[in-house]
Amino acid sequence: MVTATNRSAHLHSPASRVLIVGNYCHDLLIQNDTILAESLGGASSFIATVLNGLSIPCTMIAKVGNDFKYQVIHAPIALSNSKTTIFHAHFNSGAAALHENGTHDRVLKRVCACDPIRPTDLPDDKFHYGMAVGVGGEILPETLERMIEICEVVLVDIQALIREFDEVDGTVKLVDLHKTRFSSLLPRIGVLKVSSEESVFMDVEEVRKWCCVVVTNGEEGCKVHWKYGELGISPFWADQQDPTGAGDSFLGGFVAGLVQGFTVPDAALLGNFFGSLTVEQIGLPTFDSRLLQRVKDEVQKRKMQRERKNNELELLKAAGHEEFHAVLGAAKLATQGSIPGSTEYNGNLISS
Repeated sequence: MVTATNRSAHLHSPASRVLIVGNYCHDLLIQNDTILAESLGGASSFIATVLNGLSIPCTMIAKVGNDFKYQVIHAPIALSNSKTTIFHAHFNSGAAALHENGTHDRVLKRVCACDPIRPTDLPDDKFHYGMAVGVGGEILPETLERMIEICEVVLVDIQALIREFDEVDGTVKLVDLHKTRFSSLLPRIGVLKVSSEESVFMDVEEVRKWCCVVVTNGEEGCKVHWKYGELGISPFWADQQDPTGAGDSFLGGFVAGLVQGFTVPDAALLGNFFGSLTVEQIGLPTFDSRLLQRVKDEVQKRKMQRERKNNELELLKAAGHEEFHAVLGAAKLATQGSIPGSTEYNGNLISS
C-alpha cells in the first residue's frame, strides 16, 4: 500500500494488461444540507476496487493535489500547485425527479478541479485494454488519442467526453457528443459506455456504426449495440442506496470479463453484477470476500471453457450465458446482508 507522492506512477507489473486513466476525487454526499458520507471518489477508484477484488493487475494514471487524504494501492501523481478534484452530490429527499444534468434525484457539482491528464503523463508501454474514465474534465482529446495508440482496445465512459461545468457553482451539465472535440475519435475506440440518461446526448444509431455502444439502464440491466445488431443483458436485483459509481463498477466488471477472454455479453453480465453490488452501499463499496471467491471461481471455470487468441471483441452470447447469470445471482443471494462493516477493503481506505 502506498500514498500519493511527488513522482510519476508510470511503472507497472509485466502482468498488467489494463490501463486506467482518470483522476481520484474527494466525494461528499449531501442531503438536506447534511453530509451523509465523505469518500474516495472518481471512476478510477471504483474500477480499481472491482479489479483488485478479482485479482486483475492494472496500471493507474490519476492526478491529485497535496491535499489528497486517502491511501490507495495505485499511487497517483501528486501536484504541488493543484488541489484534488472535489465533487458534491446533492440528493433530494422527496419524489424522484430527472434533473437537467442527466441524473435522478441528484445534483452533482464539481467544487474543485485538479489538473488534466496529458499525453505525456501516460506510460510508453503497450496495454491490451485502456479505460478513459474521467469525471471532472481531466481527459483531453489528445490524451484519448494517445491511449488509442498504446492500447489495443480502448473503452470510454461517455461522461469523460460530454461533461461541462457551470462557471459559477460547478453544476455538471451534459452536451451533445457530436459537438465535442472527441467525436472524430469514435471510429478508433472499441467500446463507448453510456447510461440511459446520457444516451439522449448522442445518436446511438449513428455511433454504433463506428464502435460498440453499451447503454446501461439501472434495474433494467444494459443493452449492447453494434453495427449489425443489439442484445439485452439481464440485470441483478439490488436494494439501491446510492447510485454513485454504479456505472464505474459496471466498467470494472466489464473489462475484467474481457481480460478473461469473455464475449462482450458475458463481460456485460459481470458488469451488471458489480454495478448491482455497488448501488447497495453508500460511496466506494466493499465486497464480501466469500462472494468474491465464488465469483472468481466461476469466472475461472468459464474462462477455461473458452479459447481466445486475440483481443477482438466477440459480440454474440456464448453458450451457457443464462447459466452464468444464474450462478452469479445465486452467489449474491448466498452472501446477502454479510457485507463487512469495515471501511477498508484490500488496502483502499474509503473514509477519512
